[in-house]
Amino acid sequence: VVMDFMKQIGQGNRRVLATDEWLRVEGCDSIYALGDCATINQRKVMEDIMAIFSKADKIQSGTLTVADFKDVINDICERYPQVEIYLKAKQLKNFVELLKNYQGNAQKEIIDIELFKAALSEVDTQMKNLPATAQVAAQQGAYLANCFNRMEACEKNPEGPLRFRGSGRHRFRPFRYKHFGQFAPLGGEQTAAQLPGDWVSIGHSTQWLWYSVYA
Repeated sequence: VVMDFMKQIGQGNRRVLATDEWLRVEGCDSIYALGDCATINQRKVMEDIMAIFSKADKIQSGTLTVADFKDVINDICERYPQVEIYLKAKQLKNFVELLKNYQGNAQKEIIDIELFKAALSEVDTQMKNLPATAQVAAQQGAYLANCFNRMEACEKNPEGPLRFRGSGRHRFRPFRYKHFGQFAPLGGEQTAAQLPGDWVSIGHSTQWLWYSVYA
């Protein structure tokens, strides 16, 4: 069924359905897909770099100060989660620190588009596909149920991030997966576990931890 549908909408050359960050099938605004039949095509920052810069540059001067970004920083991080992942990888506290990191010794007050591009040029390397697990699908199902239940209210009062390539805000916040860890059975009543905080455990006690989670 999924493969036939993919052919009908022009996605026949893919392994799974492509959706946006709101789990809408690309090219079909009223059709949603979740679980291991689909994958999220996360929007790249560099595709929208000019639009992001323009949105922060409210007076269209062609240059910005770090303070000019304060109104859009949260929207950037929410719309492009790879920014936050990149900041953590580089041990930077926030988006402003990322910009200052690329200003060099001069620490210029003014940021132009070239500096902005340089600061964000490597961010998209942090993009990763979500694993095809029940944990992901369950969170996606809860997310969509919540969106559908509040469809009318959010149509009137959008709660999502700024539309960088348009006006207003997105109706909902994008889907964000929260990893709660994973278990792998090793045989002989032993299990390996990887839990949040990069905590890893192997052995019989971990097997009982696994049982308790399912219970």
